[in-house]
Amino acid sequence: MMTTTEKYNDLQKEILHNFAIRWDSEKCKTTFRDDVKKFYGFEKKFGWNIILNSYYIIDDTELAKKSFKKFDLQGPSRHQDIGERYLRLYGFLNSIYQQKLAIDNLMEVFKLPKQTEFSKKLSENELLTLRNKIGAHPSNYRDVKEDSEHKFDVYEISRPDLEMDRLKLLRNQNHFENYDLSNAIDEFDKLIEEILCELTGKIIKKIFKNQGKIYADYLKINEIKNGAIILGETIISFKNNKA
Repeated sequence: MMTTTEKYNDLQKEILHNFAIRWDSEKCKTTFRDDVKKFYGFEKKFGWNIILNSYYIIDDTELAKKSFKKFDLQGPSRHQDIGERYLRLYGFLNSIYQQKLAIDNLMEVFKLPKQTEFSKKLSENELLTLRNKIGAHPSNYRDVKEDSEHKFDVYEISRPDLEMDRLKLLRNQNHFENYDLSNAIDEFDKLIEEILCELTGKIIKKIFKNQGKIYADYLKINEIKNGAIILGETIISFKNNKA
């Protein structure tokens, strides 16, 4: 089953694909990248390379996220192996970081008005903070707390908890921090969906003037993001959902 993030990503890829199949090298006096730049209004021709890479990264990292949600820290093999748990945790957190970078690149190349606000939210997201603590800087995490006695903190993962598919960190061999990965993933997903909603909407408004099939598909994805169920052409919404 496709995630809402994948749906937004696929819609953006469809826009690029439709442009690519219409482009005729024999009739065009400029290069493909020149015309992509003009089509989207990019500042530079390299914008094509950026969006294509970002779309692939988002696809790949969504696969990693779905696997982690399905099989958790233990993995599909279900072996009682602590090393497997470490590998899956580190791999998952770094896939989250890669997705964050891809989203940052899309916001930059499309000049999203709320880029600064969204980038700050991404950087401060619990999953990204967790990644920095144990997946990138466990020995010198520099965002120190008031009770820190040094210029950086050190973190380690509680192995007994990890063996039970729980995540608890020990900071400076003295302070425990508990994490609910499921809730953290949900919050990250909501933020990514919000950003992709804004990004896709900006692209469609610029290119299609909020008309046509692409715009209709975009509205359906927005409904799904807000909790609606799509059955054929029927959209079942719920009263408490925001429009």
